[in-house]
Amino acid sequence: MKKNLVLVQPGIGDMDMFRDKPTPPLGLLCAASVICGEMEVRLVDQRLASDWRAALASAIDADTVAVGFTAMTGQMIFHALEAAREARRLTSVPLVWGGIHASLLAAQTAAHELADYVVEGEGEMALAELARRLASGADTGGIPGVWRKNKGIVEAPSQPPLLDVEALPPVPYHLVEMERYAQTYNGRKMFFYQSSRGCPCRCAYCYNRAFSRGRLRAKSAELVLKEIKDLRSRCDYSLVYLLDDNFFIDQRRAMAILSGLKALGLGCVLQGVDIETLARMTDADLDFLEDAGVVRLAIGVESGVDRVRRDILNKSGDLKLAREQVARFRGRKIAVLASLIVGLPTETPAEIRATMDFGMDILRLGDNFRIPQFYIFSPYPGTELFAFLEKGGAVFPSKLEEWGKYEWDYSHMHEGSPELKDFLERACFVSKFLDRKMDDYGAGTWMLKTLYNAYRPFAWFRLKHGFLKPLPERWGYAKLKKIFRGGGH
Repeated sequence: MKKNLVLVQPGIGDMDMFRDKPTPPLGLLCAASVICGEMEVRLVDQRLASDWRAALASAIDADTVAVGFTAMTGQMIFHALEAAREARRLTSVPLVWGGIHASLLAAQTAAHELADYVVEGEGEMALAELARRLASGADTGGIPGVWRKNKGIVEAPSQPPLLDVEALPPVPYHLVEMERYAQTYNGRKMFFYQSSRGCPCRCAYCYNRAFSRGRLRAKSAELVLKEIKDLRSRCDYSLVYLLDDNFFIDQRRAMAILSGLKALGLGCVLQGVDIETLARMTDADLDFLEDAGVVRLAIGVESGVDRVRRDILNKSGDLKLAREQVARFRGRKIAVLASLIVGLPTETPAEIRATMDFGMDILRLGDNFRIPQFYIFSPYPGTELFAFLEKGGAVFPSKLEEWGKYEWDYSHMHEGSPELKDFLERACFVSKFLDRKMDDYGAGTWMLKTLYNAYRPFAWFRLKHGFLKPLPERWGYAKLKKIFRGGGH
């Protein structure tokens, strides 16, 4: 019988009410792209399986060489641990961890009793070699990027290389039923695709500097369009969600991709764009984006205060430039999603208020502007701000179970300032309802959308005047999430 590798996509807690389906498990699919040509890969997705335990039991058999798990920091870890515990009950084969969190805290993850190996960084080559050796019974020591336990002692590997994305096999989307991940945006089906990895920007809050070592590695426009054309022939979609961290760093390549998508009759959603890159683009370039079918792009503004942007976040470009670049999209058909962070180290209450005011100013520019919410800063492992806080005496979780409780909607850094912590959590909850995002996605019934839109004026009033107590809406929101998403993974 052919050997097989089982990979588990963990749940993420309460699913986003604004998404009709989960995002495809691209991290696991990428990791499987090399080894799936040599052995069978079986993927279990906790977010989709009505009984994921039964699905896991069905996937594991006598020919399974390992069970792998991925997780970002936060609730995904809790659900990955749940799956690892179940896998350990079902089989004695090694348990392998990978993904962002395990890569950034590899030694800590490898020390856990439910981890036999950790694949650090990009997993395509390392996971394939590990699986081959496990299948053949060969020694697993010395694989770059693979941490292992040897007689209970965690052995650190040599640093894994950054991969040549142009030479990697195509992402094996065929390993899953892509229709089950077919999200919609304004009624159009989206397909998720990544054309580059990494970003050269030096933002202090981003893990990319550690994970991708500050390097951008991109597929050629020709390869991108070839792969997307092939995918289009097998899947029904009209939008491509480009998951690149910073799409316009190489503007010539980016424009060639957009031109090719237009020729294929495809629009696109862009995940990452920075202020200084936009400033290098002419108005004619923006006209081209609109004509090429870009329906939404996200801009990392992050703060409405120059000191915070410069001294804390290490963002390039001042606030004046940020305002100018965002305003260039006024009246365009492109939706602009601006991300903003509050509750940063040394940030004053007045600066927090200034960022919130700036976000509301952005929304006043027109109906095509979005603020997902005001994100409360939570230091991410591997970032410059995480190291700064750790050096200053901040105490972070020491094991996976504690990281699994890391909640991104709550303030972890202001336990000693309960009044500020309470304000941040209330204000950031209300900020979810400031824009028209609920109209963009296919999730939710007409009743849910009606409730959301009806609450918007109250959300504006609350934030504008600081009227945040009492806030029974938080209780109602939690109930609605359970009703509309079943309260599951």
